[in-house]
Amino acid sequence: MADLLALAKRAVEVATAAGAEFADAEASESRGLSVSVEKSSLHSTSDRTTAGVSVRAIVGGASGFASDNRLTPEAAEEAARRAVAAAKLAEPDPDFVRLPDPEPFEEVSGLFDPEVERLGVPALVEMVLSEVSGARGVDDRFIVQAGASSRAGRSAFANSRGVVHERSGTSLNASVFPTLRDGDEVGSFFDFDHARRLEDFAPAGIGRSAAEEARRFLGARAAPSATMPVVLGPLAASSLLGAVAGAAGGEDIQRGRSFLIGKLGERIASEHITLVDDGLIPAGMGSGALDGDGSVRHKVTIVKEGIFASELHSLYTAEKARKLGDGRACTGHGRRGGGVGPTNVIPTLGAKTAAEIIDETGEGVYVNYGGVSPNRVTGEISASVDFGFKIEGGKLAYPLKNTMIGVNVFDFLNAIDAVSSDARMEPGAVMPTIRARGVKVAGSAAPADG
Repeated sequence: MADLLALAKRAVEVATAAGAEFADAEASESRGLSVSVEKSSLHSTSDRTTAGVSVRAIVGGASGFASDNRLTPEAAEEAARRAVAAAKLAEPDPDFVRLPDPEPFEEVSGLFDPEVERLGVPALVEMVLSEVSGARGVDDRFIVQAGASSRAGRSAFANSRGVVHERSGTSLNASVFPTLRDGDEVGSFFDFDHARRLEDFAPAGIGRSAAEEARRFLGARAAPSATMPVVLGPLAASSLLGAVAGAAGGEDIQRGRSFLIGKLGERIASEHITLVDDGLIPAGMGSGALDGDGSVRHKVTIVKEGIFASELHSLYTAEKARKLGDGRACTGHGRRGGGVGPTNVIPTLGAKTAAEIIDETGEGVYVNYGGVSPNRVTGEISASVDFGFKIEGGKLAYPLKNTMIGVNVFDFLNAIDAVSSDARMEPGAVMPTIRARGVKVAGSAAPADG
């Protein structure tokens, strides 16, 4: 097994000697298994290993990147020299200041499971075919797409300021998408499970439950056009709240491509919405002690009782803000190769169960799953309700098609009057049901006006 940390350190040494003012490097190796099912039959399997060294060099504020898929000292040295050469040809970035300095941090537990590392393709095949059988057990006319994958990897990071970090990680994923045709009617649904540890992974039954849900979508029809409450189920709510967290990234805000520009400290949602980004949750899918740049991660309250309380920043975007006289702290949300993004988005739960929220809604629309998320720049939501139901008398009355939701994200967020006390839980994710009053719903094939 290669000494990954030694390779990363060697790459940094060579880059610095070749003229880099700053440099960082990552050496990694991983094994990924995957299984896919098409038309209810096993379609393909794979067992792949990947490895390599990537180097970033900064010369006069200009960055150069290079990588090599070999884990040898010679490969690390060559990648370092190529990164420096690329940096010398690049345009300087006037906003670059420095790379992270070492800071104390604690490792996040539960990110690596040797049992996942020991899994083989046959175990994944058995797992995914069991879910296909579960779906077809509901109705043998179901055509099922499904997949399962696992990954186990190790990496080491070093930079020229003295940051060093070795990390290991595993992940498991399974998903099913059953489709049932009954004459001219079609019903389908998607479900999944994922985890870092085998003990947190429970995909058994998602095939059957997804098929049962898909069958409920037969006989869909359009909702009447009206302004009414919209209830987002856990998967749909997670899409919306994740989009809000994503828009809080400092890079998008600084580059003018976020609907949260100029909103810091202002009310953007009702008092029912509090969103925390926590990349330090044990066994969380987005967890890790350091971000992609080597900065220490911090728990951040993005929205507090409806107020946009904090942006997410890498060291680069924090320093850029500081140069502009708009002091910001690095929150540890940088991505290797550039960019800023959320980790584990956790909303605060409310007082009523999802069933109670639906029951008291009376008439409205329930969105089970789908991309009810705003345009990143404009904040406009124009979403097709492909997996939803009309609510009548506090019950899910009939499935919907040819139905659109049109609303601005701030209008929607400020109209939220309930967040459920129960939620779907995934490692590093809390997905409640939420309700917004007074949303424009258009029951036609044409999009609703924004």
